[in-house]
Amino acid sequence: MELILYVAVAVIALVFAVLSVFLIKVLKSTEKTLSNTAKTIDSLQGQIDGLTKETTMILHKTNVLADDVQTKVGQLSPVFQSVKETGDSLHHLTNSLSKLGQSVEKGADAKQGKAAEAANWGSTALAMWEKYRMKKMNVQTAKEEG
Repeated sequence: MELILYVAVAVIALVFAVLSVFLIKVLKSTEKTLSNTAKTIDSLQGQIDGLTKETTMILHKTNVLADDVQTKVGQLSPVFQSVKETGDSLHHLTNSLSKLGQSVEKGADAKQGKAAEAANWGSTALAMWEKYRMKKMNVQTAKEEG
């Protein structure tokens, strides 16, 4: 019975030794994995730091650029106002010229009617003058013959 006890203790010791060997292998593998994970995290931390710096620089440049654009737009505002006022002036000038043209056209139409009337009177006067002259010539011809 004592022998069984020794064999049982030996088996337990052997199982404990095998279990310890496997446990050591698992722990070493875990250590390598944790080591690689730590290196990856350190690498990522460095990359994140670099990205943070670049993002900060880009944000700063964007702010400077936005300020510059806003300043230039402010400087162009009077130019746009002048262009608008010039456009308004041209619109008023065009309206005035249009009204003047319509007025001249109405005046020309009225004067055209008067000119036609004057031409008719002139034509009538010329016809009467011609008749008078013919009568006068006929009277002179009759006096000379008679």
